[in-house]
Amino acid sequence: MASIFQNEKTKKWEFVFDHYVNGKRKQVRRRGFKTKREANDEMIRLQNEVQNDEYVGISHQTVGEFMTYWLWNVRILECEETSFYNNVLYLKNHVMPRLGQTKLQDLDPLMCQKFVNEMHEKGFARNTIDRVCTMIKLALDAAVDYKYIKENYMRKVKLPKAQKKELKIWTVEQANKFLAFTRNRRYYCVYALALMTGMRQGEILGLRWKDINFEKKTLTVSQTLTHYGKSLKSGAKTISGERTISLPEQLIRILKKQRNDYIAFKLQANEFVDQDLVIYNLRNGGTVFPANLTKAYMNDVKKSGLPHIPFHSLRHTHATMLIEKNVNVKVISERLGHSKIGVTLDVYSHVLPSMQQEVADKLDEIINF
Repeated sequence: MASIFQNEKTKKWEFVFDHYVNGKRKQVRRRGFKTKREANDEMIRLQNEVQNDEYVGISHQTVGEFMTYWLWNVRILECEETSFYNNVLYLKNHVMPRLGQTKLQDLDPLMCQKFVNEMHEKGFARNTIDRVCTMIKLALDAAVDYKYIKENYMRKVKLPKAQKKELKIWTVEQANKFLAFTRNRRYYCVYALALMTGMRQGEILGLRWKDINFEKKTLTVSQTLTHYGKSLKSGAKTISGERTISLPEQLIRILKKQRNDYIAFKLQANEFVDQDLVIYNLRNGGTVFPANLTKAYMNDVKKSGLPHIPFHSLRHTHATMLIEKNVNVKVISERLGHSKIGVTLDVYSHVLPSMQQEVADKLDEIINF
């Protein structure tokens, strides 16, 4: 049933019509039209949308309300624990302050593009902007499926051009100086593992004694600690991240000393959580909170007098040192756990130009006519 009528008080035209959703009767009502013709045209448009299953009812739900529901009821079921944790932070730190109170149905292309532009203007990395936008895109896709909105405008935004940042690394001399300075520091073994294996922080903090083969001088990356330090995760960041790494003799000696310290601690501790961890906390032998390690690392770098580089750059320093020693890039790629050799070549392309002259010099030695 459909009807168009004039409101006696406002003298504006209104319409109402019925439709059925899963056998239940629903009403569509609109008010405030100046003429009967305008009301009739809009009613016909909405009836066609209902007929074509394109109708979206009026909703006052905000972006923040919907995304919170989506995050804790949908996203949590389809992604890894670390990804979910990051999404929670993205919602809290980026979406809620800027779009949280905006009605879902008020979102438009300009609003979405402004969101991206503001993140860029505030200096957020392009990768961070991409990840936040990807989460919003997934949430709004669900909103389209639920018929809260007709279109996902976040899929129309343009991201800032990706700019490759110059890697901050240490020279061989600086790396050696840091290891010498931290020889008796709390996380000396961590620094040695990072600089001599190229392992990621989470891989180092998840390393177990059973993952190390002292006879073969190798270790296997098969477990990581989540970056917020609450749980150990079987496997690595990627499938190729599960790998076996050969260890230099110097690192073997450091690890053996670390094992002796671990055994002594285990025997003396009043309360001990046996997780077989190479890097353990000094309270009960459990996991080390990543933020505490990062804080200690920054303090050690400052006291050493070396220029600050992020902890992850110890991994970059390791790779760069090997490239400069002409170690086969495929071997380095496998050592780092990259999915493809192209990833290694792209990340460390800054080192390759300096090696071009060495190639030219070798060609002079090979070709002589």
